[in-house]
Amino acid sequence: MGEAFRGAAAVEAVIHESTAPFLLGRDARQIEGISRRLLTPYVDFGPSSAEICAAAAVDIALWDLAGKRLGVPAHKALSGPSRDRVRSYNTCAGYDYNTKSAARRDISAADQARGPYDDQVAFMCDAGALAESLLAEGFTAMKIWPFDIYAP
Repeated sequence: MGEAFRGAAAVEAVIHESTAPFLLGRDARQIEGISRRLLTPYVDFGPSSAEICAAAAVDIALWDLAGKRLGVPAHKALSGPSRDRVRSYNTCAGYDYNTKSAARRDISAADQARGPYDDQVAFMCDAGALAESLLAEGFTAMKIWPFDIYAP
């Protein structure tokens, strides 16, 4: 269904206020019906709304429960893997990425990383060194946004 990590406080509020009352007493094995019903009232919402993220979180949890009931990983509960591996990439972001306090940071060569994984500083100050470190970790792609400083 999607991702459920943006706006955690808003997603939590939706789950507590409207999703949980709907779920109480329902059969957790009826995953598709529950997931469809959770999405029905929100057809016109964007894919990153708190309601859609809450529905995604519940969908993920229900499939995880299905795997636990069967004693298998969730991907087996979903009829098995569709591939033997999945390529991943590193989102080169700072520690505040996707938090309510995050604002676009204007990075310059004088900026200091806030910690070892402050890749927003790393890609703006030495993208080559960052790429080498990511390759060493097994990543073959990275998502960067070097032109953010020019965006309104």
